[in-house]
Amino acid sequence: MSLIALTYVVYPVWQLIFPGKPIDFTGEFTPPSVSIVFAAYNESSIIEDKIRSIYRTNYPIHLISVWIGSDLSDDGTDDIIRNLQSEFPQLNLHVNDTRSGKSATINLLVERTTAEVIIATDANILFKETTIEELVRPIALQKTTAVAGTLAYETRGVTNSTATTEKAYLSLENAIRRAESRKHGICFGMEGGLYSMNKAFWKPIPPNTFMEDFFQTVQLIAQDQKVLFNEDAIGLEDVSTSLQEEYKRKIRISIGNWQNLIRFYPLLLKRPYPFGFLFLMHKVLRWLTPHLYLIALIAGFFTSQWLIISILLIGLPVSQFILMSFGLATPLAYFYAMNAALFIGFLRYLKGVKSSVWQPTKRNQHES
Repeated sequence: MSLIALTYVVYPVWQLIFPGKPIDFTGEFTPPSVSIVFAAYNESSIIEDKIRSIYRTNYPIHLISVWIGSDLSDDGTDDIIRNLQSEFPQLNLHVNDTRSGKSATINLLVERTTAEVIIATDANILFKETTIEELVRPIALQKTTAVAGTLAYETRGVTNSTATTEKAYLSLENAIRRAESRKHGICFGMEGGLYSMNKAFWKPIPPNTFMEDFFQTVQLIAQDQKVLFNEDAIGLEDVSTSLQEEYKRKIRISIGNWQNLIRFYPLLLKRPYPFGFLFLMHKVLRWLTPHLYLIALIAGFFTSQWLIISILLIGLPVSQFILMSFGLATPLAYFYAMNAALFIGFLRYLKGVKSSVWQPTKRNQHES
């Protein structure tokens, strides 16, 4: 249990107490060409707002191209994009022949771009007027190869325990990434909904990969490239208020976590500090939390305090899941549910991942 406390309590507190010196991203720069790429599947409710938010920018419009890959949307998403192409000539739409998943779609779009900087995003992330500039400036000033943007959740008046917990978790993650970036030049890791990178260092995402953002993060670090967090590069996202939706999303995340751990675990030994240390503290121990919990439970049966341990390690989560069944989801219940999702994702990874096709997470949905 001490390892769980180490990754969920000790490490975050250490980063918050010693956040590091702010990085200066200010300065004049020559704006490079930018391609904004994202995959979309059945995003008719948000896609027009997304596109308009991109073009409502202080960045030179003639240097921006937008590439959207529709993964066979059937809800009118493609028609909305086509209608907007007359208004925005540099808006490009590619429709996949078959459902291919986010990674394959993004790979195809990046191959078609000729811009100097790639901005990867998601269909439901809305840009602010300064978002593109803040994602590009650190790269143009040659202070980094990639920039991790800052996602900010919006509730739009809809809130419950899941939404509140998700917002708190994201705020903590942003603070940890900011501290890691300031102190070590490593941001673990970039959010797939909002990051930029020098296209010269892009690597094609392996087939059927979930968490392509973390793949790009680590492959850059493996090339001795900096990945920095910019808190002023902001993207706005509706917070999910459905625990069921977050549970399904965390399963996909867990599958991607294990894919990337198996790809990159040798770097833990080859680069023990700071990479290995940060990777272990911030990511690997979190991914192993359900396994560590089960080990603690099994070990507890062989001690004299087995009854107390059973009550704590079995009774507590059971009580929380009972509360959830009545719509009373506490932060502790959220913790147990998300770790259950991590373990389910691990089991699905062991079965083999044959597709990264996804369903978009429903936002602003009440718990049922």
